[in-house]
Amino acid sequence: MAGLFLYQPFALRDERGAIAVTDDADRHLRDKILAVLFTAPGERVNQPRFGVGLTRSVFEQLDDLTVAAVEFRIAEGMRRELGGEAVIDAVTVDADPAGGQLLVTISYRRRVDRSARILEIEL
Repeated sequence: MAGLFLYQPFALRDERGAIAVTDDADRHLRDKILAVLFTAPGERVNQPRFGVGLTRSVFEQLDDLTVAAVEFRIAEGMRRELGGEAVIDAVTVDADPAGGQLLVTISYRRRVDRSARILEIEL
């Protein structure tokens, strides 16, 4: 059956061990983006460069240099890992040092249909 994608993260559909799949290409790409963002480099044995390690940003100081470094890590990691499936238009990171929060906004397009999508993550 064409147009089926493995769930990200990998999951089993039932107790017999059938692999869970979806036919929603947008959800599949969004799940892959989240996997890249929240996987730390070195976490995957056979892909040591995979991932951005966004969770470590929670413990970093929220100054302009750190925010720029996080933006660069995200943009570079997304283009490296998803360049064949998505065009990354923009990555912005807004910091609220008083509240200790980061707002990550990723503007991207699927290469197949080129329609714009936005993913926002608040840390």
